[in-house]
Parts: sequence; C-alpha cells; structure tokens
Amino acid sequence: MLAQLIQTATIKDIVVSERMKVYEASFKFDIENAPAYSYFFNIMQFVSQRDKIRIILEDEAERVFDFSNTDEESYVAYIKDTLVDEIVNVKIKIDKEVIGNHFSVYAFDEFVDDILSLSIENVMISFSDLLKQVSNNLIFDIYDSVTMFATKTMFFVPFGSNVTNSEFNRTQRIDKCKEVSYFYNFDTYEVLPDDFKLLVNYENNPLTELFQKLTFLLSIGFIATSASINGSQLKGIINGQRTMEYQCEINQLPNNNNLYNIYNWIYTEGNAIDKAIIARNVISLHCKYIPVTEIDEKVMASIQSNYNLYLKENVKEYLDLKNKVAEFISETISKTGEYATGLLDKFKANIIAIFGFMFSVILANIVSDQPLDNIFTKDITTLAECVIVGSFVYLVICYLQSCYEIQKVYDSYNQLKQNYNEILTEDDLHEIFGNDEILITMKKTISKSKKIYLGIWILFLIGALIVVEYLSSSPNTQYIIDFIKRIYMSVCMNNKA
Repeated sequence: MLAQLIQTATIKDIVVSERMKVYEASFKFDIENAPAYSYFFNIMQFVSQRDKIRIILEDEAERVFDFSNTDEESYVAYIKDTLVDEIVNVKIKIDKEVIGNHFSVYAFDEFVDDILSLSIENVMISFSDLLKQVSNNLIFDIYDSVTMFATKTMFFVPFGSNVTNSEFNRTQRIDKCKEVSYFYNFDTYEVLPDDFKLLVNYENNPLTELFQKLTFLLSIGFIATSASINGSQLKGIINGQRTMEYQCEINQLPNNNNLYNIYNWIYTEGNAIDKAIIARNVISLHCKYIPVTEIDEKVMASIQSNYNLYLKENVKEYLDLKNKVAEFISETISKTGEYATGLLDKFKANIIAIFGFMFSVILANIVSDQPLDNIFTKDITTLAECVIVGSFVYLVICYLQSCYEIQKVYDSYNQLKQNYNEILTEDDLHEIFGNDEILITMKKTISKSKKIYLGIWILFLIGALIVVEYLSSSPNTQYIIDFIKRIYMSVCMNNKA
C-alpha cells in the first residue's frame, strides 16, 4: 500500500486525497529525521508506469527541490544545505491515466470519499470520461486492501489480479440505446445502467447505494421515449397508449430493480424498437395512478405477455404468407403442366381432324361411281396436301402459344419473388421458394415434354404427307418438301431460342 510505504519514514502531518484522475499526498519532516534517498525512490517505483508521479520538497527558506528530476547526490546536497532546525514540506502528486483498459486507485477510501462528494451528474461525467477511453470494459487496479467488486463493464480488483473480460458488448448497447431512446446530453455523460449494475459485491461496500441509484436512474432514462437530468431532478416522457410525463427527485430514488430488468429485457436480443414500444404501452397504462418509480414485477410479466402475443401474431402472419406462396407455387406447377400437355391435346385433335378428312374423302369415293384405287386424284391430293400444310401452320401457332403461356407463368413466379424481396429476408426467400429447385425441375420437365410432343407431331405430319404423295396419281412432292423444310427450320430455331 502506498500509504504504508509513505509512513515508513519519520514524518508528520500526513494528508492524503485521491480524486478520479489525481492522487495527492503531503507531509512534513525535520532535517534531523530526513528520509534517505531510497525512501522517495521506492515511492516512485511503486507507482504504475502508466501514471506520472512528481515529488516536490520545499524548506522554510522556500528552496524547492524536484525529486522526480534529480539524482541521489543532488538530494543529499539539498538536505545538507538545509538548516538543522528547519521543517521540509513534501508534496506528492500522481496524474493517473487509462492505458490498456487499466486504471489505478492508490487510496481506495479517499477515492470513494471524493466520488461520494460529487453530484450525480459529475459522477456520471467522471466515469464517462474513463469509459470513453476503453474498448469495452475498465479494470480498476486497487493498490489498497479491498474486497473485489464488479459491474458488467467495470472491475474493481486488487492490483495484479487476473480478470476475465465481460462478454457484454458496451459499444453495441450504446448504439441501441441511441436508436431507441433520446437521453438528453448523453454524449456528455455516456454511461449505461450496466456500467453500475453490481454483479459481484462485498458487504458494506461504500459505493453500493450510489451504484444502485445510478442503475435505477439510467434505467428509467433509457426506457423512456426521452429523458433529461436537470440538477437534482430526472424528467422524462413515455409515449405509449397514452403519453405520460414523470419527474423524480434523484436523491429520493428508491432501489427498484424491476426497472433495470425491463431496460435489460428491451435491449437484450430481439428487436429493441419493437420491445420498447410494447414496454412503453404497458407502462403508460399501468402508471396512470402510480409513479413510474413504483413499478413492480407484475408490470414486467405483463410486458412479456404482450410481447409473446405480438410474436405469435407475427408468426401467424408469417405462416399465412408461407402458405399463400406455397399455394401459388403449386398452382404454377399445375398450370405449367397443363400448358405443356396442351400441345398433346392439340396434336390429338389435329390427328382426328386429318383422319376425319381422309375418312370423308374415302366415304365420298365409295358412294361415287369412281373406282376405289383412284381416290387420290390430282384434286384430292392437292386438297390433302393443303390440309397437312395447314396442320403444320397450326402446329407452329400452337407451339408459340404454349411457349407464351408458359413464359407468363415463369414471369409471375419471378414477380412474386421480387415482391416479397423487401418483406422477407434472403434466408426466408430461399426457404419458402426452395432455392428455386421446383422451378428449375419444372423447366427441365416441360422443355423435355415439348420436344417430345413437337417431334411426334412433326413426324406424324411428314408421314401423312409421304403416304398421300405415295398414293397420289399426281404428286407435288418437291414443292411440299421445300415448304416443310422452311417450316421445320423456323420451328427448330424458335425452340433453341
């Protein structure tokens, strides 16, 4: 302990004080009992290297000696030059700094006394200045005998103790608080309820009451829609089912842990904005006849119940949405399959039409005076050829119509997915639409089916044309072949596209 180290010499009138960033000690000694050079050297060595210490000696003749910048010979000479009956005043000053998330406390009792003498606003400002210099948490190295205690972000431990850093993300919590609530002048005293929420404590800790008050005070502030501290009062507004304003005397705030539980629930996991809205709705109704400082466990239970109902409603809407999308995909597959098999239906209708034509021709020939082997006369052949060519034209029209109808279904599918792109997350879209595997499989199946139906239809028409030309007494084979080639090539090119 630094106090014990100072008292190893014969000194008198010792006065020690420690503020947040400065440690000061003063005492006197007479020349006859002047400490050795090693006494002051040991004091300087005791102080952490991150801090700056200065030791000033001044005798009654106002001769000043700066021990921090001189050697042993100079100190001995200074003592010899001082009269035997003179008293030397000594002042020790240590300027403390935060380096590597560590901060020194050399006289814990005096350090605490100084904190307790400050106003609430100044306490918050003092701790805020320190916490702004660290990434996530602050370790107070106490060079004094004190039992360890800690909050979520600050650890008060004996010097040299091993400390496991908290998993609490302070920076992330600050960002959430700024997003959900407006705490006036938060940039000046950038502290959270978590900074003062005691997780580890010891009996008769002099800072317990102050830390509890700060935890309570800041919890109310960040639950509210907006809040401010003016002198000894905390003022806030909660916009919920009704707008309520509250005003609390800081020095009379009770120790109500329920408010911290509500604050911690709002800002831990989930959507903080949604949770804050629900909490404010419940609090604004509950506090119609009682002060906000008297909130009990029932309010917390009511807030959680309302939030669970809110989640259930969202889940129901989400499931309804998934069911609607699933129904659409099912309908899409069904329609696309119908459009693909439509080619087969039209092919069958075309076959019936051609055979009906042939049957009519044969029937007419049977009842006529002409012999049966002269059915495909030049006129009949030309007429049959026109029917078959018309079938080719009908084939092209049916094929293009089928492609158009199927493409419209694909476009509807992609449009539906695009419409939900802003509502659902990417993972939800992948889950609901099955990574488009259904669409990809459907496209492959339909493409294969179209090729099969189209090939059978074309082969049938070519076969029918060959039969007609073979049986005809006046064939027009060459003209027909050239025409069919042109039609076939155009269909093949369109199919590839």
